[in-house]
Amino acid sequence: DGAQVVYIGSAGPEKRNELLGRSAALLHTIQFEEPFGLSIVEANACGTPVIAFPRGSLPEIVTHGVNGFLARDVEDAANLVRRIHEISRFECRKAAQDRFSRDRMVEDYLDVYNQVLSLAKREDHRPWGYYQVLSDAPTHKVKRIVVFPGKRLSLQAHRRRSEHWMIVGGAAVVTRDDELIPVKAGDAIDIPQGARHRISNVGNDEVVFIEIQTGDYFGEDDIERFEDDYGRV
Repeated sequence: DGAQVVYIGSAGPEKRNELLGRSAALLHTIQFEEPFGLSIVEANACGTPVIAFPRGSLPEIVTHGVNGFLARDVEDAANLVRRIHEISRFECRKAAQDRFSRDRMVEDYLDVYNQVLSLAKREDHRPWGYYQVLSDAPTHKVKRIVVFPGKRLSLQAHRRRSEHWMIVGGAAVVTRDDELIPVKAGDAIDIPQGARHRISNVGNDEVVFIEIQTGDYFGEDDIERFEDDYGRV
């Protein structure tokens, strides 16, 4: 109406900061599940408290009574406007700095990246070498496996899958139950479900082979170890 409600149009960063900085509160009474609520962080960064509906992520951003209020409905929001003086503008600014400053965001992203790298390292790197998953489907799993010179995998068996190995590089000896089978590039060998098996690199070069798993489960926990050079039995 131009008196109690004034439309000012789109405001750039400087005008926005000026408006938020001299406002008593930001009313964020949205009717959808808010995925984040950047305007709330911007208001708090200016020291301005927020009155919002607890939709989506807003209960994670607004701590009731600290950097704003969470209102049940429009009537509750109107009543909370009268209590806005209870909110410390210093605490609003502090909430934005503590949780959403540039340094804090960078630190949190780095923590996530390091966690992902750590999990990946534990998953695909082993004392004997490493592997890369080429395909992971409900009916099969395919890996490219590299075994370092002089290293060997544990003597193991799988209860829920069989394997087919295609040697593409190096020279190795495959143990399959009571058999010792020399293999080289171009050879292939089948490992039946439940068979005790391992591969040993007996050469000076890396052994590289493709492993095709078939069965009803391909998790790394379907490994029963009987002997292991690295204390994992």
